[in-house]
Amino acid sequence: MKVIVFGDRLFSVDMAWGFKELGHDVQLIFPRTIQELDALLSAANPDLLLTLGSPAFYNPTLLERLGNRPQSAMKCVHWDTDGITWVDIEMKHINLLKPDVVFTVCPEMLERLHSQGIQSEILFYAFSPISHHPGPIAAENEGQITFAGAAYPGIISRYPKHYRRLSMDVLFKPLLDGGYKVDFYGDNNHKQVIKSLYNFDVPDAWLHGRYPYERTCQIYNSCSINLVTQNHENTLTKRVFEILGSGGFALSYDNSAIRELFTPGRDLVVSSSPEQTLELTEYYKNHSDEYKKIRENAIVSVQNHTYKQRAESIISKLV
Repeated sequence: MKVIVFGDRLFSVDMAWGFKELGHDVQLIFPRTIQELDALLSAANPDLLLTLGSPAFYNPTLLERLGNRPQSAMKCVHWDTDGITWVDIEMKHINLLKPDVVFTVCPEMLERLHSQGIQSEILFYAFSPISHHPGPIAAENEGQITFAGAAYPGIISRYPKHYRRLSMDVLFKPLLDGGYKVDFYGDNNHKQVIKSLYNFDVPDAWLHGRYPYERTCQIYNSCSINLVTQNHENTLTKRVFEILGSGGFALSYDNSAIRELFTPGRDLVVSSSPEQTLELTEYYKNHSDEYKKIRENAIVSVQNHTYKQRAESIISKLV
């Protein structure tokens, strides 16, 4: 089958790997104009077009062009990877695109799609072993307690009961109050967000800003503990799968989605209170054999959650 993947580059490369592992012919496209889009589709003549990634990535004009595509053998599938967080923008894009099937990482978004009569299915995030895999420990990250991700200052300030905010209260605050050093990667806004929430001045030496996606594997694999916030009760962030695939030790805010796909205490550890965060941090610092076992189990547990399996799921809904 000939597959075209059109979307966020980080997702596209990993998803293309999944289809290639199944033996399909895959091409990534990043058109900027209708003319470029038409030329690429005409030359490729794909059997499947997959769009995916953040709604911020897409030009609505190109989606509308795809939505007005002539009837053909090409199937069009969209994978919503942000869920209910940006529901209005996402639904606008889906209505422009008119895909044959929509996949979403979010059960709440699935309900919205079903309520509008849109054929849709759940498809959680995954990882690709070409991007995230165990490797040598990097001295610069060894021993760190890290958080890698966005700070979301707008969401945090507007929605004090947002699940992301609850995650931060449980994971960040007790460690900072307890004198632990936490290294923040991926956003230049962590300092102001932590200050506004907890009146804590994060030292500049703990702030590492934006970093290449290709380096995330090194951070996840080399640091001591990866702190994992969650955005909703019934979804898992992409970072969970990538940390486990890298052989990293994940300490996540607890939710039902984790317990559906993984086993806390075996594949990763979860916390639902500040006190539990401190207890877990101290426990695994002092029980190296159990700590090592969880990291070993992480790699095994996530092997059924690669983009190869996600590609298989997409194809199975089209036949």
